[in-house]
Amino acid sequence: MTIPVIAARVSPAAMAVGLLLAARGAVAQQPYITDDAEVTPSGQWHFQLASSFAKLQKSDYPNLRQNTTNFVIQHGLAGGIEVNVDFPLIAIANSRSSGLSSVFGLGDVDLAAKWNLVREPADGSHPAVAVTLAIEFPTGDTKKQLGSGLTDYVFNAILQKSFSATSVHLNLGVQFRGNTTTGAEGIRTPGVIYVVGLSGARDVSPTLRLGLDLNGAEIHKGSREEKQIQLTAGGNWAVLRGGTFDFAVFAGWESAPRAGILLGISVTP
Repeated sequence: MTIPVIAARVSPAAMAVGLLLAARGAVAQQPYITDDAEVTPSGQWHFQLASSFAKLQKSDYPNLRQNTTNFVIQHGLAGGIEVNVDFPLIAIANSRSSGLSSVFGLGDVDLAAKWNLVREPADGSHPAVAVTLAIEFPTGDTKKQLGSGLTDYVFNAILQKSFSATSVHLNLGVQFRGNTTTGAEGIRTPGVIYVVGLSGARDVSPTLRLGLDLNGAEIHKGSREEKQIQLTAGGNWAVLRGGTFDFAVFAGWESAPRAGILLGISVTP
């Protein structure tokens, strides 16, 4: 699964006069893996669509490349709570010499809730705090590597602190069950997986926000140890009415994708 599903959220650039209607707090943290503490306001909807094109690690052979198109629907409830569902469409290109055909289909569907426990005050005296809980269901075809065949349970704690035009986010999470695979990407060993993420994003203009994200996960199970580390550089460009165009490049080590790009949109109607 994408870690956490939660996973991919947007803090957009500040509102450009006449261009962007949604405030920063109304959307999340795409194109980064590390989540932010913001939630969709009560009664509002938020939609995200992103497609990543990744070159896989040599150890993933005969899997060579993966395209993941992820759809996310979020809704704000009372009390600073946001619920969301996301479902990925996955295409995996395999080596022709392996005799395996390339595959395409629905991956594992994820349900999540985020609760903003503490908001950051205007004077910045303390950070914002939020927690998320996600459950991923084994809806993908395991024979085609589209799903893990496991039900995943993930808890994530989020700290967010603003410094002028820059926001910093820290995630500390644990996956109690399942693994982190999305198609051919991620940790395959099931069990208790620890997750950490750190990201920073800065408004460089009224319509452009740029940032960096470092995210990792690790499991120790008996003599087996498996890790994934991903570094992402990207941003949000407020050229859509009520939303942003999201973009990123990323590099990974261990069980993360070797390299890739992500393109997407985030919209609050």
